[in-house]
Amino acid sequence: MMGNLLEVHEIVKTFPGVRALDGVRIELKKGEAHGIVGENGAGKSALMHILGGALQPDSGEILLEGKPLRFKNPHQALLSGIGIVFQELSLVPNLSIAENPAFVSQHT
Repeated sequence: MMGNLLEVHEIVKTFPGVRALDGVRIELKKGEAHGIVGENGAGKSALMHILGGALQPDSGEILLEGKPLRFKNPHQALLSGIGIVFQELSLVPNLSIAENPAFVSQHT
């Protein structure tokens, strides 16, 4: 049986006045497709920002091919093969699409 490509164990993230994530667990195998769904405020974006290196979890563990990881920034996540394509792009209007960091980081 094939091992998990990505595992998320007991991820917790709290913002002032709200616990956005409370013990999130996910296991993904290579070739699988998953959707993260929920109401506004359910923590979907917080989880994606943690996986993509933009936020740090308060506690919990992320394993990539069985190895623990914690990204300091989105660039580190991207170098490990994790990139997030967000619904709304934050493009810099005076740059071409090829120069735009929001587009380049998601398509390299």
